[in-house]
Amino acid sequence: MKYTRYIVHGHPVRPEELGVIALPAAAVGIVALCGLLSGAILMDGRRYLKLRYLLFKREQRNLNYIKCVLRSLDREETRDNIEMLKAA
Repeated sequence: MKYTRYIVHGHPVRPEELGVIALPAAAVGIVALCGLLSGAILMDGRRYLKLRYLLFKREQRNLNYIKCVLRSLDREETRDNIEMLKAA
């Protein structure tokens, strides 16, 4: 309510008038933001690694399926045959 009263009565607090008093608060704010930023980077990095792992596993399941199809057709598991079925 203290600051709201200043704003309503036309005397808002001006940060440039605070001077040296605002520096410790700014320092604490910068440290807190750096901590939050590093946490966000770690979470996004974990999410990216999980995505890459899931895409890799999808490719492996697809490759295993193709190999099973080739075995059921009594075909050789050559690179050409695998690439042909991947394209289909």
